[in-house]
Amino acid sequence: MMRATGGFVVLLLIASPGLGVNPQDYIHSPGATVWGFWGRTESCQNGSYAYGFEISVEPEAGSLDDDSSMNAIQLFCRTPGGGHTGEVTSDTMDRGVWTGAHHCLGGFLIGYDLKSHDDVGAIGDNTAANALKMWCTGEEEPMEAAGNKWGQWLGRSLCKDGAAICGIMTRVQPDQGTFGDDTALNDVKFLCCDM
Repeated sequence: MMRATGGFVVLLLIASPGLGVNPQDYIHSPGATVWGFWGRTESCQNGSYAYGFEISVEPEAGSLDDDSSMNAIQLFCRTPGGGHTGEVTSDTMDRGVWTGAHHCLGGFLIGYDLKSHDDVGAIGDNTAANALKMWCTGEEEPMEAAGNKWGQWLGRSLCKDGAAICGIMTRVQPDQGTFGDDTALNDVKFLCCDM
């Protein structure tokens, strides 16, 4: 009886998603704003990796309205053989519009840089994340999903050699209501998997 229970537990641990993910498997560029909460990691299906991405951005609303800027990031996944296995995203807010997909020519995503707007205080309009650059295997120049004008680039972060991006976890502030200052997407971590 004890052996059967122990064996069952072992099988459950092996089959459970997310177990076995090491914090060191994520890449992260420090310095982003910290409003909101981290969502759960969403990963490409086993044996597939991210080869493209798209961001959702709320267009600039003007000086008398609240700007939230980036609201979501989506990854496109495929196998090394080229079979598309779907899209993944983590937490999102719903004020943006998708700005168009960017795809690696033949490889996979291996790094990123986030454009982040510093905290401007209680009387300013905080926008948090504003744009995203991502690098592909075999490519020198990044693909940039242009967002809004605010903020500075935090600095490039890359997967270790022999790994590619296979998942995403985002930090998103929920809707702050009619008179609140919405920042939506604040930060992102990408999961890297050995190829």
